[in-house]
Amino acid sequence: MPAQITPNQLVQLIIPGITAVFSLGFACAWIYDRRLRYLRFLAASFVAFALGSAVQICHLPDEWRLNALISATFYVSSIQLLAEGVLRRAGLHLRLATHAAMFALVLGGMYYFSFVTSNLLVRVYILNFSAGALMMLTALRFRKHCNGRTVNRVLLWALLIFGASFFIRTPLTTLRSLPHSAGPFGQTLFWVLLQLSLALMGAVLGLVLLAAAMSDVIDRLTLERDLDPLTETFNRRAFERLARRCVADKQSYPLALIAFDIDKFKSINDRYGHAAGDAVLRQFAAILRTAVHEKDVVARIGGEEFVLLLLRVDDKFAYQIAERLRTVLESTRFDQIDATLCVTTSAGIARYRPGEPVAELLARADHLLYAAKRAGRNRVVTEPSVQTRDTSELDIV
Repeated sequence: MPAQITPNQLVQLIIPGITAVFSLGFACAWIYDRRLRYLRFLAASFVAFALGSAVQICHLPDEWRLNALISATFYVSSIQLLAEGVLRRAGLHLRLATHAAMFALVLGGMYYFSFVTSNLLVRVYILNFSAGALMMLTALRFRKHCNGRTVNRVLLWALLIFGASFFIRTPLTTLRSLPHSAGPFGQTLFWVLLQLSLALMGAVLGLVLLAAAMSDVIDRLTLERDLDPLTETFNRRAFERLARRCVADKQSYPLALIAFDIDKFKSINDRYGHAAGDAVLRQFAAILRTAVHEKDVVARIGGEEFVLLLLRVDDKFAYQIAERLRTVLESTRFDQIDATLCVTTSAGIARYRPGEPVAELLARADHLLYAAKRAGRNRVVTEPSVQTRDTSELDIV
């Protein structure tokens, strides 16, 4: 081990220091929201890279063969953890056998070309090309799960560029022979470019990953704020926000709002208990979700009141959907209540009038809903228009 760290080494240690800061950021984000488990892999990845870089810069140990093997262990672990973290964020992963095979092959090659036959050039190619290949593979697998989000597209390009940099930079080692000793090797063009590229690309990738992590944390907080925890449909606040967005987009027209209210729901709670009532609410919410497209809005806006905002549907089709949902609930049986009891719902349908506030649209749908209740419940009432009970073309289960 050197007697002291040189000024050149001190400058180079800035890179592992910055990497450690990124690791701390990922760790803090995971502590804040432990459900984002992929953050543990990213934190461990940046720690492993910082350790590998520090070992190599400070010549710990000073014997170059051991130094090469130890630093390579940290580097390979870092790139594998990074790949696993990115993939797990997208709901993917690499098989443990794949990681084990890569780790064994790379470290086996590093050992052979250090202790059996010394060849620094081969070691450089093994380490860099394996890292680049894994990053490119990760990017290709991640590409199918970007979901159109800007942060995911930016992350994809960062992964591709980071992976490609290993293949572009490494051939520079062939410009001249590389010395084995640590001192002269630290002055080579390869080492200088390696440090600069890793500093630049590592910082960019770290910032993009942190931005993605913060985006995920915010998305979870927003989802928790907007979802009704019992039925997993939107709550009233989220409905009003999404409805305003829909009415502002003329490509969504025509719009129809269906307001549902489960008939005599209080008697279900009183007779069978709140657990039975909750089961009815959850099941009805599930029935509603099966009836909508991705951009339609399902929300629970009151105790047993739900709304369904349908985009690009005419009056006839909106009525058919409401009628079909009514009959599906009527034919549903629940384990928690008497099998002879039919749970029914009343519904009111209002067409959106251009320029109308969402509150007025909801008030009109509510008015029609309570007209259905006054008319005897278990029915659908809509504004004067064509009503039909021909629901055969629908397939709602």
